[in-house]
Amino acid sequence: MNTDKEKIILEVENLKKYYPIRKKAFGKTEEYVKSVDGISFSVKENTILGVVGESGCGKSTMGKAILNLIEPTDGRVIYNGKIIYSNDKKECISKSEMTKLRGEMQMIFQDPYASLDPRKSIESIVSEGIKKHRNLTKDEIREKAAEILELCGMDRACMVRYPHEFSGGQRQRIGIARSLAINPKFVVCDEPTAALDVSIQSQILNLMLDLKEKMGLTYIFISHNFNVVKSFCDEIAVMYLGKIVEYGPAEKIYKNPKHPYTQALISSVPRNSPDEKKERIRLTGSIPSAVEIPAGCRFSTRCPYVSDICRQKEPEGMNLDNDRTVYCHLYK
Repeated sequence: MNTDKEKIILEVENLKKYYPIRKKAFGKTEEYVKSVDGISFSVKENTILGVVGESGCGKSTMGKAILNLIEPTDGRVIYNGKIIYSNDKKECISKSEMTKLRGEMQMIFQDPYASLDPRKSIESIVSEGIKKHRNLTKDEIREKAAEILELCGMDRACMVRYPHEFSGGQRQRIGIARSLAINPKFVVCDEPTAALDVSIQSQILNLMLDLKEKMGLTYIFISHNFNVVKSFCDEIAVMYLGKIVEYGPAEKIYKNPKHPYTQALISSVPRNSPDEKKERIRLTGSIPSAVEIPAGCRFSTRCPYVSDICRQKEPEGMNLDNDRTVYCHLYK
């Protein structure tokens, strides 16, 4: 994966997030939902890393664990040289330091209808972070909120209105403005276009690209839509059942996917024209439970190329082309 330390803004090493559950109501044996189960990657400054996979594969949990919104079970997260969480060294950033760091690390949420407080005006929603992280007067805070709203395609007159008065696309613009109001450097985008109409999705994506260039932002873009990720992101990490199965440049992965799961995902992308020929890969078998993960490769229950070693041993990362990693026994 990335080795250029000078340009890396985020490093994630062996990140895990397990949720404990009880096997029986009064039993003592605990089991765990392994939502994120040992993933490692890095993100270069001013780039976009797309994280793609089926619903329930752990994408959103990963994003929240990176931002320390939920406490990781294991692993290490380093942002701009500062350790946010490190289990091996028993280090964890203090609450006061994390609060300061929130000014650089923000999140855009998936649902624009649920993420905005219906009881607060748009001005109050957008200016909340500015009040906490910036030492400005009331007039300066109001002007800053108006500026970021206009930058996100909203008129400053909307500041006196409330979320229910806006469409889904407008609410998402307001949500983006709220996240960017304090001039962050790193933003986790948790499926920001999933709840929007297709015609609105392209507007929001173009807006995010414009803001990235104007503000020098770095994104982690979480999505289940490969068609969006391949054209929006610089690099792609494909997740399956809590693991990254393939990682590398977006163009290379889309044009020449190596992992069988990545191949199946890309085959499901709709054709650009009726004349385009594309063979659909239909996966059989069932997705294993995140509580009872099978031995070996966790994709073995659905893989068309499964062999005995796939059921016995978990695949290690294989470097291809020096800039791509695939976790599959086919390339050993």
